[in-house]
Amino acid sequence: MSTKPSERIVVFVTPAQKLAISNTAEGLGISVSELMRRAVLNFNATSEQIKVAGIVDRLRAPKAPDALNVAVRHVAEQAAAREAKAAAANAASNAAASQKAALAKSRSEPGESEESIGPGDTDEGASFTRRHSGQ
Repeated sequence: MSTKPSERIVVFVTPAQKLAISNTAEGLGISVSELMRRAVLNFNATSEQIKVAGIVDRLRAPKAPDALNVAVRHVAEQAAAREAKAAAANAASNAAASQKAALAKSRSEPGESEESIGPGDTDEGASFTRRHSGQ
C-alpha cells in the first residue's frame, strides 16, 4: 500500500538555484519533487553547518545602498561645494584687495621723483605715474 504525496511545501530559490536543481533532477532521471524529498530525508548536516551556510548566503547577497550613508554622503558633498565656492570668493576678494594695496603703495613710495605734468597735459584715468629713469 503506497501513500501518494498530497501535501505541498513551497520553497523559494534563486533562478540559478532553480536551474541547478532542475538540471540535477533531469540528470538523475527523477522529478524535482522526488529530488527534494530524497535530499531532505538524507540531509544530516549539523546545526553549525546550517548556520555557516546561512551566513555565506547573506554575505553573497547583493547589498542595497544604506539610505543613511547615501544621505550623509549627499550632505557632505553639498557642504564641500559650498566651502569651495566660499573659498573661491574669498580668494578673489583677497586678490583684489592685495592688488589695490600694491597700487596704492606704488603711488605713494617716497624717494622717487614724479615727472610733472605740464599745462594742458592730462593724466586722467591713468593707473600709473611716470618716473624719472635717471637719464
